[in-house]
Formats: sequence, structure tokens, C-alpha cells
Amino acid sequence: MSKFFNETRSLKGASSAPATANVDIQELVGSLKQSMSGNGSTAVNAETDLKHLLKPLKDSNEGTVQVVSNRLDKCRSIRLPRTEEKSFLVTQYDPAMQSAVEAYRTLRTRLVKQQTKTGARSLVVSSAAQGEGKTLTSFNLALCYANIQNWPVLLVDADLRTGGLSVLMGNPESPGLAGILEGNASYQDAVLRTDCPSLYVLPGGDTTSSPPELFSAPNWKEFIGWASETFRLVIIDSPPIMNLADFELISAPCESAMLVARARKTDRHALTRVLAQVDPKKLAGVVFNAAEDELSKGYYKYNATPRV
Repeated sequence: MSKFFNETRSLKGASSAPATANVDIQELVGSLKQSMSGNGSTAVNAETDLKHLLKPLKDSNEGTVQVVSNRLDKCRSIRLPRTEEKSFLVTQYDPAMQSAVEAYRTLRTRLVKQQTKTGARSLVVSSAAQGEGKTLTSFNLALCYANIQNWPVLLVDADLRTGGLSVLMGNPESPGLAGILEGNASYQDAVLRTDCPSLYVLPGGDTTSSPPELFSAPNWKEFIGWASETFRLVIIDSPPIMNLADFELISAPCESAMLVARARKTDRHALTRVLAQVDPKKLAGVVFNAAEDELSKGYYKYNATPRV
């Protein structure tokens, strides 16, 4: 049990401030209804399942927001850049990219349904090799989650080798995850509040140490315990799995993992090998990334195959 458990329970029991997150409940409800009707559920069962799926949005959500407010009351705020062509921050304003936007929302909805059953609060996103879209998927998925009312999300750049997610964030000034793992920075100094309500980020930071050594130290497990009890969801962008020891160390204290495979790029045999390295009890699913959508002529179509 994390040493932060009693503090978390105490904060959640306190009176909470009004929520400030965006209201995206109606969109989520619609997506859930569509998803369930597509699976052949009856109307009665769909409504029953819907109430069950939305229960986490009603139970103790304001308490969760208060936990974040108390623990990170002095953390710095940043504005995320709007320059990345395929970022959800840009595509939501671009009609030509609506297919991708809806695909990200569908992925989020399926994961919400799954997490409601499992209670998972941490999700590691990785791929077999570089260039398959795991970082962009992590970034856009976090933005979608942050649109759910009272659902604080922490997005972590755990790829200390390339820092690709930190680049998407605009390389904000912060000690980052490296500072936390090395014991040189507090959580409040390293975690940043963004201009997207309910979304917090943790850049990778700079280090000269070997990433496997940092992730095998107790500070990583302790941080995940704190983050999982502070936020509704922690999304961790991990280095690729093949030929690196990072993923197994990063995913060890986390509750779920998701892989990204890219159309016409990911090697089938490589994907088979990396799937064997993921704990099947933790595997949330595989995202098929960058498949062309012939019907809607969209830019991208993302297909998730989550485990039930």
C-alpha cells in the first residue's frame, strides 16, 4: 500500500471546490450508446450498462479534483503548443481531420468501459519500434480523457532516451521525470498544469544516467503510487519495447498497457514478439494506427482492439 493512501483518503473526504473541467459527458454518453448498440445490446441492457459505465464520473470525482488541487496547488502552468499537424489540439478545429478526432474519442470510450471494470488508474503506451505513433496517440488520448468532467489526467514522458512527448509539449522548462527519479525534484516542482482543463503533464527532463537504472530504483514505483492516487488516470509514454529494457521496468508498477501498431510499417513478427513480453493481465489492447479511411476520406483511422 502506498504511503500516500491515508493522505488521499483524507483529502477525498474533505469538502471540494467546484469543478473546472470541460463538460464532455453528453459526447461520452452518445459514444457509449453507439458502441453498445453496435455490439447488439438491447435497449434495456444498454441503459443499465451505461449507468454502470458512468458511475466513476459521479462517485468521488469532486474529491479527486480536490486531491489534485491540494497536492499541486503551487505547480506551474504552461500553454501547450498548437503547431503539431496531427495533434488533437489542431485536428479538433480542422474539418478534414474529424475522422481522426472521432477515432481518438472512440478509443477513449472503449478504454473508459474497460477501466470501469478493472479500476486501472495507470496506462503505459508503447510499440514494437520507433515511428509507429505511440507518442502522438498518448498525447491525443490524454487530451480526450481531460475533456471528461472531473477526470484529472497526468501525461508522463517516460521515454528519457528521445523525449518525443516533451517535444510535443513544447519542451517546457521543468526538472521532469528525470529529476524525480534522481531524487533532485519534488512532484510539485516537476508536474505542470496545462491550459487544457484537467490535463497535467510531466516532461522527461535531462539526465546523464542510464534509464534502466533510474526505472529500477524505488523512486519510480513510489511516483506511480502517488500519481495513481492523485489522478483519475496516468498515461505513460514509454520507449519502444524491442531491444530495450525500459518498458518492462516502466510497466512493472503500472496496472495496464496498450500497444500501437502502424499500418504498412509494423512488422507482424515483431508485434508478435513484443506481445509476448506484455503481461496478458495488463494488456488493454492494440491500436491499429494510420489506416486510411476510404469511406469518410479522413486523414487517419484508429482502430482499437481492447481486451474485454
